[in-house]
Amino acid sequence: MEGITLYSMEGCPFCIRAKSFLTEKGLQFAEIGVYPGSDEWEEMKEKTGSDSPPQILINGEPAGGYDELVNLCSTGSLSEKLGLAAKDPISPVYDVLIIGGGPAGLNAALYASRKVLKTILISKNIGGQVADTYDIDNYLGFSQIETADLIKKFDEHVQKYGIEKHVGETVTSLDLTGKIKKAHVSSGNTYFSRTVIIATGKRPRPLNVAGEKELIGRGVAYCSTCDAPLFAGADVAVIGGGNSALEAVIDLDKVADKIYMVSLTPLTGDQIIKNKVKGSSKVKIHTKHDTIRIIGEKAVEGIEIKSLETGDLSLLDVEGVFIEIGLLPNSDLVIDTLATNNQGEIEIDPVCRTGVAGVFACGDVTNVPFKQVIIAAGEGAKAALAAYDYLVKQR
Repeated sequence: MEGITLYSMEGCPFCIRAKSFLTEKGLQFAEIGVYPGSDEWEEMKEKTGSDSPPQILINGEPAGGYDELVNLCSTGSLSEKLGLAAKDPISPVYDVLIIGGGPAGLNAALYASRKVLKTILISKNIGGQVADTYDIDNYLGFSQIETADLIKKFDEHVQKYGIEKHVGETVTSLDLTGKIKKAHVSSGNTYFSRTVIIATGKRPRPLNVAGEKELIGRGVAYCSTCDAPLFAGADVAVIGGGNSALEAVIDLDKVADKIYMVSLTPLTGDQIIKNKVKGSSKVKIHTKHDTIRIIGEKAVEGIEIKSLETGDLSLLDVEGVFIEIGLLPNSDLVIDTLATNNQGEIEIDPVCRTGVAGVFACGDVTNVPFKQVIIAAGEGAKAALAAYDYLVKQR
């Protein structure tokens, strides 16, 4: 029997995937429907040695199921068996595919490489959220270091092991079922891997008030490290009362003329940072105030705030608004596939397993408490070691 024969059963999800995969690749195949006890079922068992559909024959020889099909195609063996010239460059099957280039993802890559695992890292940037801060003074071994320097050290350490990195690309969809995982990326490429480590971190939480979306980039900002220099000599507002808001005030204190800090609650950040903010003559703090709207046509002209105690409305004349009210996990890619908590964080066990075989998560995208650079880096190491342990047990 020449060509590809596919034994499939109605309602079987891996049968559907196998058919879709062959169709995507433009490969013709003969489909034989089976159900337990049928003659076709017995034929499938006799010819393939398995009673677990889908089962595939290539030129009459058993080739396994969906996972084996993907593996054959990605290595070029399928084209070879069919006597076809490979239409696309051969895509290898990696041991570990890491999504995210922050401290968690980079340290996962480092540890995976040291275990001699074939590793690929895909990220829109290197540094993740760390790149949005100016300096760090609580990373062990560095009493104070600018984040750009720390990120450079991270990247250089990882690069020492020659890890394959695709920076500037984003993963658009994932297929995490089966032994071979599949990632589609924005460049149009598809990558295959035996394990996946999700280290996608978090992103700024929007304020969701009138004028915010319309004035993004025209006075509304979410990164004081990036945008503070644009407001030299200006009056600005920082919305929020936690560490990120306090750090934004400190960044702006170096360049802005006046800074209003607006928070729904009393300030909740670290005492040492609060003391720095309260010690600045440029800063005026409005706690127990809600931000109602951001005012401006072509650029920010002010904000309206409301006292939660009296209900009084006030207008603050500012040219910039920095929104620092927390972060949202970048878990949209897997929100319907992996278990998440009510904040959208991926739930993991103590060794970063997600509950889906071969899929791990680490860093701020997970439900691990205390979002710190050093914790994210440690979690990345754990995820890589857990992936290694999983792969060893599969062999």
